[in-house]
Amino acid sequence: MPTSHRHPIHLPTELVVLVVSFAAADELVRRQQTLYACCLVSRQWYSAAISGLYEKPLLNSGAAFQSFTTTISPPIGARKSKVNLGSLVHRLDLSGLVHHSSPSLTARLLGRIKEHLEVFIAPRVSFSGNSLPALSKCLHLRYLDLSLVGDPVAFPSLKKALSNLPQLASLRLPQSSVLTGDTFRNEHRRSNSNDNNTEPAWPPHLHRLQVSGRFSPHQIPLFIWPSALTSLTLKNCVDLSVENIGSLMSSPQLGQLKRLTISNANRHLHPDSINAIPAFLPSLIFLSVPGDLIEDTFFDMLHHMIPPLALETLEFGYPHLDASLNFSTKALVQTLETGLANLRAVGFSELFCSDQRIQEDEEIDDLLERRAAEQDGASGEFDVGVYYM
Repeated sequence: MPTSHRHPIHLPTELVVLVVSFAAADELVRRQQTLYACCLVSRQWYSAAISGLYEKPLLNSGAAFQSFTTTISPPIGARKSKVNLGSLVHRLDLSGLVHHSSPSLTARLLGRIKEHLEVFIAPRVSFSGNSLPALSKCLHLRYLDLSLVGDPVAFPSLKKALSNLPQLASLRLPQSSVLTGDTFRNEHRRSNSNDNNTEPAWPPHLHRLQVSGRFSPHQIPLFIWPSALTSLTLKNCVDLSVENIGSLMSSPQLGQLKRLTISNANRHLHPDSINAIPAFLPSLIFLSVPGDLIEDTFFDMLHHMIPPLALETLEFGYPHLDASLNFSTKALVQTLETGLANLRAVGFSELFCSDQRIQEDEEIDDLLERRAAEQDGASGEFDVGVYYM
């Protein structure tokens, strides 16, 4: 018999958690909205959804950021949540904010969420040296992106803060960085001071690094790279002249480097700067450079290299100045039999695409496919041939 007083249907907690997990796997905007709605259903649903709601908050507006900070770090005297919501945050992306925060607020926010924070993308304006003490306490941080930061942050202070992050694996430095070498090494030898007078060490597991800014004059040979570094990107650097590239790449610490990307967003790049790379880093398996800076001389040098480079992927990326390639397909094809004998894939920026280019690329693609099939029967594999970016 129908009744006017129906009790709500109680679902087993395991089933609620399963439903919430499907919501958490959704696309980011809908994910946030759906998890918030789940939290409003009941205490049971709140307990199942709250961790997902705060795990990677979507802060793409000033209103969303203000609401988030007020909840995570409520004003004095305000009612506080019984749950430490800051400990639920694993990823914080503030890249969409400009003037919505302040250095002190960013520092305070990092202090509130430090317990389990794994990914942090800093805002353009409101990250400064004041944030470094709080940042140094985010001991679970794995990925740190400071590439948007515009305010100067002293590199020695930044490196000292980073030295406390044992799990940091990937780092993007600020555009305003002035990179200094180990200025204490020679001073230590001259003064015989104690062993504590040394530059802070890089995090032990840092293997991906994006360098921006400029190197302090005359200190490039003294610059110490992370000992575990395998992937390096140079972007928004001021001076990558032939001399500076040579000084950077000649460091024995880069002997284990496997991936190198030189963005078009660097000043004072020159084809000779690119030509110097294979001589210093013959163990690279991936190289991406602005396509317009590669000339026939690059392949002429590789043609005489014995043994051939370990290079497996070569990308002709977004151009530095001119949207045209300055080398012949013949020069590249000839080198595939000598200095580039290990090459499996060639990438081209879409800006270089033309009917003639596509036709020539088919020749390269066929050659790479045929060679791969002869070597290991891998014809048709996704990582063999020509691709476009």
